[in-house]
Amino acid sequence: MKKFFSILAVALAFVAAFSSCKKDDEEEKITNTITVRGTTLNIRMALYAKYDDFYNFDLDAGDEDSGIHGYGGFEASMVGKTTDLKGPFFMSFNPTSGGPSIDPQIKSGTVKITEVEKGLHIVVDAVEESGDKFKINVLAEDEFKKVWD
Repeated sequence: MKKFFSILAVALAFVAAFSSCKKDDEEEKITNTITVRGTTLNIRMALYAKYDDFYNFDLDAGDEDSGIHGYGGFEASMVGKTTDLKGPFFMSFNPTSGGPSIDPQIKSGTVKITEVEKGLHIVVDAVEESGDKFKINVLAEDEFKKVWD
């Protein structure tokens, strides 16, 4: 019996170590960038807040004076999987310098939302109806945890 528990403990340690490596690998892929209408911007801030079965999602990208602010949200059922996109995107973007909002209309693409140690890794790989690439690769932090940390 002692031998069984020793083997079980080693197996559990191996699984825990492998699981943490997988999360680290996922976090290494995060670029914190957005490509919209032919321009790639660095994302300065990305936050989410979960309310029941829905996540609010906000991001700021580019310079404070000439960047964009994105806001919107997605269903909690999208977390942990890759979802096909088509039609209106779940976020709208406002230029911080003024001007009309950017509301991507997706021709085809996917969004993959993965829970990682520090929040949600959100990856969008899509093409708008106009033919422009639309991409997001960001670590979004939990707004409630960030406020209280």
